[in-house]
Amino acid sequence: MAEESVPEGPNLKELSEEELWELINDNRHRISLGVRPCILFPYLRQVKVLTEVDEDEILSRHNLTNRCMRTSYMLDLLRTQGRNGAIALLEGLMIHYPVLYTQVTGRKPSTEPSRFSGLIKYSELTEYLIRAVTGMQTELQEARNEAGKMSARCSSLESEVSQLMEHEEKCSHLQTENERLQRHLGSLQREVTKLKDEKCDLYIRYTASIEEKSAINGRLHDLNLQAYQSRDDAQAMIARILAEKDTLRSQLVELQEAVFMLQAKRSPRPRLRKSSKSTPIFSLLLSVSKSSAPPFLVRSRPKAIRVNGRVLSLSLQCEALLSQLSVVGGNKSGVFVHQVTEGSAAHAVGISPGAQIVEVRYEQNSRALRMVLEDSTLEEATWALGQVTGFCQLSLRPRQNDYEALLQQLQNSTMSSGDSFYIRVNLSLPAGASGTLAVSCNDILHVTNTRPAGTEDLWQASQVHPCQLLDLHSGTVPNYYRAQRLLIQTIEDMSFQTKNCLKAGRENTWSGQKAVRIVSTGRQGRNPLWVSVDEENTNGTESGSPVPPKSCVTLMPYTLVTPHFPPVCRPILLLPTILGRMLEKKLASWQGFQLCEPGKKRCIVIASHTHLCRCSLDCVRRLHRSEIYPVIIFIGVSARNARKLKSKLQRGGQTEEQLLACSKSEEPLLDKLPCLYHSMAPDSWCDQNSLLTSLRTVIWEEQRKVVWVEPDLW
Repeated sequence: MAEESVPEGPNLKELSEEELWELINDNRHRISLGVRPCILFPYLRQVKVLTEVDEDEILSRHNLTNRCMRTSYMLDLLRTQGRNGAIALLEGLMIHYPVLYTQVTGRKPSTEPSRFSGLIKYSELTEYLIRAVTGMQTELQEARNEAGKMSARCSSLESEVSQLMEHEEKCSHLQTENERLQRHLGSLQREVTKLKDEKCDLYIRYTASIEEKSAINGRLHDLNLQAYQSRDDAQAMIARILAEKDTLRSQLVELQEAVFMLQAKRSPRPRLRKSSKSTPIFSLLLSVSKSSAPPFLVRSRPKAIRVNGRVLSLSLQCEALLSQLSVVGGNKSGVFVHQVTEGSAAHAVGISPGAQIVEVRYEQNSRALRMVLEDSTLEEATWALGQVTGFCQLSLRPRQNDYEALLQQLQNSTMSSGDSFYIRVNLSLPAGASGTLAVSCNDILHVTNTRPAGTEDLWQASQVHPCQLLDLHSGTVPNYYRAQRLLIQTIEDMSFQTKNCLKAGRENTWSGQKAVRIVSTGRQGRNPLWVSVDEENTNGTESGSPVPPKSCVTLMPYTLVTPHFPPVCRPILLLPTILGRMLEKKLASWQGFQLCEPGKKRCIVIASHTHLCRCSLDCVRRLHRSEIYPVIIFIGVSARNARKLKSKLQRGGQTEEQLLACSKSEEPLLDKLPCLYHSMAPDSWCDQNSLLTSLRTVIWEEQRKVVWVEPDLW
């Protein structure tokens, strides 16, 4: 039935050369799409209608870029062989492409020798057919083996997917359980804190009760010894004892006031004197048992103590506070008392390891100062405590659990201190000995230790991945004060070099990356990286003020930055302005880009497009306040670049000189921006097309980066 369904076409042996090639050319498109030349080469070479040179030419000719073109070129070569070329092609199709052969000729393929034209001997034909069949069987077997491997691989992957889904489900359950336990733990910790506060109050009341009971028992014992006397004598004795008790009490109060006034005269402290008088615990002399009191109360307290919630205020007289205790921690963990010298004044008033130093008050040059250390770095805290001499007051917060956790992390080397903050570097620093990092201007660093062991003026820091909060290379960098001296020296060297160039009558050409970025504190008048020092009085600053020298600088080698993670589609601001206006229409025609027209805020906040901002640099800070962080790209322009854009500039009524002047005037303003920007070198583009190609790459890279923003220093 299959044989009868295929209509028999004309006998190929009876067709002339022109008829054969007309038949082939009518199906030339079908043959070019369905035939691979390398399959037919062995037979065509066997019947000697193609040579080895022809085969190499078909396969290696550079203008034949795809299989269809190579098949078509093979047909052209076979056309030069006349009728034999056509017969050989059709016989090859009958052997290797039987379905295509039927579609072309209308005849059913057959491997009988009588169906062949005789271009090849029967013995050679038989041998070729055997090889062809064997090759096809081998290919079929390989295909079946590959299918089996793919089936096994598919089963394996399905099993892995099933296991991963089970694992994900378990992880989800574990995460839910962990969150529940964390909430429960938080509630338990709050209850424990509340119980500790109540326990502290109970110990204080218990101590006062014991003292009263001890005094009463002593007096009762004396009264019992005189019980044999008469009632009148006993009443007189009681009255005299009560009078003596009142006299002793008044004398004790006067003595305490005299002692306090003497201390105040030696170390005057106008603010603390008032608060100490209003504290009832200053009027108590505590003598408690070491076995009954918690650790932070086991000591006599000859000084003032003030309790505000969970903050203890201790007053003491010392020559140098930092010689009596040492600290650990930093701005992230808090600064904790680590060691206290036994027998010192700090030890006598009850300062013990595990307490966080929140604030210190002291006097210097007849001025009462207050320094807040709650979020200070280890370097700041060490400096601040090193200034304290004489009478001082420390505000401490007990955080024993956090202190022990910090010590465990320091011991396990998971962190080197309690410091953690990010800075933007405003000068280039070369690499040095002992692991000093090489940093460039505008690099972002993660500072993890402001007082590494064995150093005085170095910070431990790491370079930060541009697209995520990931520390990369670690090393040391100069601390703020030393880096500031290096910045001043660099500026002086640059100024000296500029003067020499001007005297020599030549321009000062700078090569390489940007050397410095001039940043000052402006109206703030204080370095935001340094410790907060406040004067207790409001008489203004005078000469001899104890404000530390590091808080009076204006040039800033480092500035604090905070990371922001805005949506992927951030607005684009192109500079210089003249070049940006010229390119904005081209960029707006790209898919996914949209031009922000002035006065339409809605164009800025749509997240589905990348917007081209038409605004000045003054608008950047206002955009930041609205949590909009544009990508700022400054395109460097040279005289050679400007000449390439001459015709386009003239269409907009601009000249090359105006473009260069705009670039020169706007480039210095970039350093005043509170965020990073991308600068394209003039030699990175030569015309508008290459510039647009580079811009597309730069925009895609900048959209993925973390946005680092400085505080407002102006």
